[in-house]
Amino acid sequence: MLRGGRGAAAALRRAAGSRGAGGHGQGGQALEPSLLRFLVCPLSKRPLRYDESTNELVNEELGIAYPIIDGIPNMIPEAARTTQKKPPADSLKETSGPAGPQQ
Repeated sequence: MLRGGRGAAAALRRAAGSRGAGGHGQGGQALEPSLLRFLVCPLSKRPLRYDESTNELVNEELGIAYPIIDGIPNMIPEAARTTQKKPPADSLKETSGPAGPQQ
């Protein structure tokens, strides 16, 4: 998903015009760094972190990573892979306490 209106469109045009030869990881080409500030997770609407080693956009909160193929992020949720993630602290409190009110 994009946020930012005209600035996002201009960044996409620049990225499309600056594609050259050369590959990067499995997806072929790295993400244009200027695009990162406009991209958000389509599920949580939160900013994403670019992982250069895997050429993916990572949502730490949800524990998912979107692949980047030929410099284009595949932001379809079904295309995302799950990552190793710790459960949120709130869910630990809920599961470690008593099941219900004590009488």
